[in-house]
Amino acid sequence: MFPDPESSGRSGRSDGGRGELGRLGEEIAAERLASRGYRIIERNFRTREGEVDLIAWDGPVLVFVEVKSRRGRAYGLPEESITPTKSERLIAVAYAYLQAMESPPEDWRIDAVAIEFGIGMTVRRFELIQSAVEGG
Repeated sequence: MFPDPESSGRSGRSDGGRGELGRLGEEIAAERLASRGYRIIERNFRTREGEVDLIAWDGPVLVFVEVKSRRGRAYGLPEESITPTKSERLIAVAYAYLQAMESPPEDWRIDAVAIEFGIGMTVRRFELIQSAVEGG
């Protein structure tokens, strides 16, 4: 397992493998979205407002993608971890990205990808939720 730089760098604690699980989920999401025609242009885009896992073009629409991965359902479905606070941060990151663009598109949205892993880290469920967060 690899410690997550965000949690271990500041506090000295390991994240219990969540960083590794998250990175695997993001990689799988990027591959599956690309196979559906999304063109990935950014990964792990960070601003002072927060972070978004993937940014891609879905045709003429710019899409900000939050990837949530879980090993089981003990803490609920992966997509249920997108709280109102997390949604606000995603919207703020999207606006920051759009404002920095020379010619921002008229159409954009925030999607979520929910991934559940089974035994041996096989993908048990992969779900793309388009417009998971309303952009305001």
